Parts: sequence; structure tokens; C-alpha cells
Amino acid sequence: MSEFDKALHQEAKAIGENLDGTAGQLLALTHAGYKAWAKEGNLHFPEPKRYALLHEILRYCAYGNLLECHPTQWDSLREIAEMLDARYPRYARTRARLRARRNRYGRPCF
Repeated sequence: MSEFDKALHQEAKAIGENLDGTAGQLLALTHAGYKAWAKEGNLHFPEPKRYALLHEILRYCAYGNLLECHPTQWDSLREIAEMLDARYPRYARTRARLRARRNRYGRPCF
């Protein structure tokens, strides 16, 4: 476990004490949101940038009460993607361009 992972886990434990969910659930939602957002845009980040994004998503999930509010994980992942697109318009344009290309050539878009 790298020191980035340890710091992320400690922050999740500290934030998770005030939530209904556990730190593990919060970390799982954070990683799922990051993976869904990055995979759709075919985005790859170096380790420090990736963990900075994970910390940002972790705080957003905790303070936005995403563990309690949304009935399905799909809604939570969509909200995380919208937040990241709003904060990083460059990556949002890349994701939109790839989505349009996938739709144009008939590849399934989930």
C-alpha cells in the first residue's frame, strides 16, 4: 500500500465517522466514480494527480451525502462525473468528443 493509499484511507476513516456509511463504502464509491469517469474519456493520470482527484471525489461524496441520497450507484456515478466535468472542462471536452465518436461509429455507449 503506497503512502497515497494510506492517506486516502485515513481521510476516508476520518470523514466516515460522521456519515451513515462506512469508510469502505465511501472509498468504494470514490474509486468507482473515478474509474467510470476516467474510463469513458480514456483518461490516464500520473499517480499524484490521480490521488488528488480521488481526494477531491472523496470529499465531494462525503459532503454531498452521496452514500445516503441516491437510490442507485449509477446516479451517484453520474453525479460524480458531472462534478468532475464542471471542474475540469478540458477533460469534459475530451470525454464528449470520444462519446460522439463512439456514437458515430455505432459502438455501444453505456
